[in-house]
Amino acid sequence: MSVKKLIGFMLMISFVIVIYLENTSLFSMEEWSGSEGKIAEEIAVNSVPVTQTRRLNGSEIGTLAPEFSLKTLSGKSIYLSDYKGKKVLINFWAAWCAPCTKELPALEAFNKASSGVEVISINIDPEDRAKEFTERAGISFPVLLDVDDKVNTEYGIVSIPTTVLVDEEGVIINKHIGALDEEGFHVFVQ
Repeated sequence: MSVKKLIGFMLMISFVIVIYLENTSLFSMEEWSGSEGKIAEEIAVNSVPVTQTRRLNGSEIGTLAPEFSLKTLSGKSIYLSDYKGKKVLINFWAAWCAPCTKELPALEAFNKASSGVEVISINIDPEDRAKEFTERAGISFPVLLDVDDKVNTEYGIVSIPTTVLVDEEGVIINKHIGALDEEGFHVFVQ
């Protein structure tokens, strides 16, 4: 192998490693949850800085949030426009996602402590699995079902958990990819 080819190969490997390390939230934490469980939890909670608001795909910060209508676990239809005039935190998650399940108790605590911000979550699991998990976790905010992944796609969700903040006028003002702790949610909505 020539020196030129070797240098090219090493640059390519370096690039792949950098991309992987910068995007740890795109990979499942479940495979890391064995003996490295503590490390996986740290990575899950701190995977992306709270201040990251860069658009990866879909809806951009500063644009109108796409309208949607989804059913809750109790079968009630909820529209995003039902919240017009209120600040809304939308959390995208699934019960099989380890960072999501670690984040939900913090989101529940934030929901109980927060005033002026409505919390809704959008789940991509089958209804029975989502219902079982939310009942066991004691979730009080609305859990909407997006089993066909339509709303996730419209919002450009490429990794979960992802949290989107919509202002009183329906404009996306913040987007965070990765898990947050309770303090992180408070910082996120400011």
